[in-house]
Amino acid sequence: MAKKKRVTRKQLLKKPDEFLTFSAKAIRFVANNQKPVFGVVIGVVVVALAFAGFRYFSNLSERKAYGMFEQGRLHYLAEISGGKRALAQEKAIEQFEKVIRKYPSTNAARFTLLVYADMSYHRGDYQRAIELYQKALGAFSGEGAIQKLIWDGLAYAYEAKKDYKSAAEYFQRITETQDEFMKADACYNLGRIMEALNHQEKALEAYDNVVQAYPDSVGFRIAKEKVLRLKGAPVASE
Repeated sequence: MAKKKRVTRKQLLKKPDEFLTFSAKAIRFVANNQKPVFGVVIGVVVVALAFAGFRYFSNLSERKAYGMFEQGRLHYLAEISGGKRALAQEKAIEQFEKVIRKYPSTNAARFTLLVYADMSYHRGDYQRAIELYQKALGAFSGEGAIQKLIWDGLAYAYEAKKDYKSAAEYFQRITETQDEFMKADACYNLGRIMEALNHQEKALEAYDNVVQAYPDSVGFRIAKEKVLRLKGAPVASE
């Protein structure tokens, strides 16, 4: 795989307009290199990358909001690493809530919604995750790559609640976008959800789309086996 061109901190600090551009590139890199696991792809790593190159904002509210966000993010990282889990969660939530409540119009608040939603999902608070992802959709209106990640997060959260119809809706949205970013995984996941809904024909269609259009994707081999099974053909053992 070709090496990605590294973006230096100096380049990132040239002008504020490069902030969201870099965040989109970071998200794209993480999504394209994620391990083959079924989980929410909006992670704290992505947001940390996005903020790493732009630590000081031109406006006082942004600086204060970012400081709160950073404290919450560090507590979240501590929670993930298995430190004082309950205390870390509590402190992270406290900081994230402050950012959203006090500085709702800042960039820091927008990214706080993503991290807080991701944290809520991993805590098993799926309804709270859904509420935060929905708010993030409005906050990132027009940011195509980020919106796809939010749809993906919503789909997984609804799946965890066994609301397969809503999960299918958001995976479907990703498959219907024009660019290929995240479409392979979304097609595969749509197949899984359609199987859960016992919609065998739609599941077959989704899996077949993976086989035909995304032979290099993570889910290709399993999708191929699913197509054979759903068509009633025997699967050859290796």
